[in-house]
Amino acid sequence: MKVVLDESAPEGLGDCLPGHDVHTSTSLGWKGIKNGKLLKLVESIGTEAFITSDKSMEKQQVFQGRPFRTLMLSTNSWPLIQDHVLVIAQALETAQVGVVTQVECGRFVPKKHRRTSQ
Repeated sequence: MKVVLDESAPEGLGDCLPGHDVHTSTSLGWKGIKNGKLLKLVESIGTEAFITSDKSMEKQQVFQGRPFRTLMLSTNSWPLIQDHVLVIAQALETAQVGVVTQVECGRFVPKKHRRTSQ
């Protein structure tokens, strides 16, 4: 499956999806391209799946009718995502074209906001 990782998704994820032709938006020369144009580019190269963690994208763009599946990761934190690679791979296989599939990978909490047990 031809997969494009948005620049909001960790590049290391591509190495964890064997059997797929994974490209990053950066490696394709699309770094900094706005979401609407980016989705048109993703579509133009015959992408079958798009992976992002840019939650605003789902609110700003229309995915229904697009010829690829979209995975929306709950975080872009690589340490959290690493523990959920199998869940992501499974979601990639079962996601539907033209639909955004939410993939729960945990939430990153900055150190200053973490509660400590006393």
